[in-house]
Amino acid sequence: MKLVIAEYLRTLKERDELDRLLPDLLVEMGYVPVARPQTGNRQYGVDIAARGENSDTGTDELLLLVVKQGDIGRTEWNSGNQAVRQSIDEIFDVYLKCHLEPQDQSRSIRIVVATSGELKQTVQANWSGFVTDNQAKAVIEFWGADAIATLIEKHLLDEHIFHDQDRRDLRRALALSGDSEYDRRDLHRLFMRTLDLNNEGQLIDKPKTGKALLKALRIVNLSAQAFAHWTLRDDGDTRQGLLAVERAMLWSWHRIQLADEKTRKDAVAGPFSMIWWGYYRFASQYFARVQPHCFVENSLTKYASNGVESSLIAFEQIGILASITLFLGSHPVSTEEEKKSWYCNAIIVTDALEAWLQNNGVCSSPCLDRHSQDITLAIFALIGMGRTEAAKKWLRKLFLNVDYAYKAKKFVPVDTDFLDDLVEEGGWLGGQTTDRMMEMSWMLATIAGWSVILGMDEIYEVLAKNAKDDYPNVCIQLWHPEKDLYQYLYFQPAHFESGVAEAPILLPPVAEDYRKQMDMIRESEFGKVILESPATKVGLIALDLIAHRHFSTPVSPAFWYSLMDNTST
Repeated sequence: MKLVIAEYLRTLKERDELDRLLPDLLVEMGYVPVARPQTGNRQYGVDIAARGENSDTGTDELLLLVVKQGDIGRTEWNSGNQAVRQSIDEIFDVYLKCHLEPQDQSRSIRIVVATSGELKQTVQANWSGFVTDNQAKAVIEFWGADAIATLIEKHLLDEHIFHDQDRRDLRRALALSGDSEYDRRDLHRLFMRTLDLNNEGQLIDKPKTGKALLKALRIVNLSAQAFAHWTLRDDGDTRQGLLAVERAMLWSWHRIQLADEKTRKDAVAGPFSMIWWGYYRFASQYFARVQPHCFVENSLTKYASNGVESSLIAFEQIGILASITLFLGSHPVSTEEEKKSWYCNAIIVTDALEAWLQNNGVCSSPCLDRHSQDITLAIFALIGMGRTEAAKKWLRKLFLNVDYAYKAKKFVPVDTDFLDDLVEEGGWLGGQTTDRMMEMSWMLATIAGWSVILGMDEIYEVLAKNAKDDYPNVCIQLWHPEKDLYQYLYFQPAHFESGVAEAPILLPPVAEDYRKQMDMIRESEFGKVILESPATKVGLIALDLIAHRHFSTPVSPAFWYSLMDNTST
């Protein structure tokens, strides 16, 4: 396990990654953080400060961490204002003289240089001499990746939390991380055990509370991040890593909602913020791998052997890119500078999403009815980022292809999750789609609704006419969640447990009449459900949207109907 953790640590950056993990480790070691890292504030050499008892010596001490990234060689040791030696000198010259609180004056001082790398041999003599020369002022130590990994295994992954079965499950998951068909069941078992959840998402007897639960959340995050890092290797599958990080985030949030109010607040402010940043970190790495392919025409052809595979890959990427865009675009910020930074990142992902849609024709030919969730998230993201014309252009193509498919009974977005059904009865590999595969459709209702929202009344009215005349036996429907939605949304496909179906939907011939029906839904009890989201209440609206895509739960129509007033004119 130490090798796995050390390998993961070596990928962490100093700012917003390693320095976010270390305070949690110190808490588990019995220290009380005094100062956590803050961007923009002068820290006089100290990135993290904590008080506590040294478990090895029994000394009451003030622990001062200098956090750096990567290996420490000659340049990193003594070259420039950010070098290690300069940081420690600043601690001696300024921090210890001017910033010590009265209660710390009598405490022993221990300075630790913590890094995700190692101390290179070329600088070890310099380090030893410096430590010896200053031993009267403070104890000075170096924690490299291996040392931090040992502390994590001892204090975070101890025998009370990380049992032998958990270790076996994580090792098995790592070994299978390169298999694109792997369902991550071993990792999911580890998550559920650690979070005290059964297969229905309910608490087991005597679940963890307080600090024990906060610790469990850290374990889930670390396990997911280690697995995700493994998928970044040459023989890995980064899609597996992204899905693992998403599952850890969603199930952790689900578990937090089952805790008492104080624990919920502590969890959101502490370990869940780490999980949230962990998703951001890996989503960025995933996007960096996907981005170049988005701008290559027909880039899917070398990854898929037929139209079914092309469609599945295309719409999965559409949903993922939309999720990342919405995550970046809705991330809570406190300053205009932060808002601008997150918005610029969201624009970059939106550019890739738009290019993906333009360069792969199959993006207008969904093979599964549940791809309507991916379409909804993508159009929502495009509109939110000012790409309404791109959304309209894509919706027009979707309508033309889907309408043709239903008329011809070929290449229909079928109402099944079983790929064998898709191949044998879906009309995608020859022959025609069977009537059984065309009984129901969310896709037609999704296209109808977005046509009205985008003011494309002519598209809606042709669809309404064709649905009546050319494929009248298709039951057009939508799913609307009820008040118990959030008991299920973050753990499993919620539409199997909550909500009601609006079916059959008889599309009126005139768009204005359907617009009135949509308004009624928006103003009904269904519209109130989306206001009760625990994630939205704390500014994490993207969490709900990721959950909808991850578990293939339809996005509440009342949510996307809310755009009607802003886009239909």
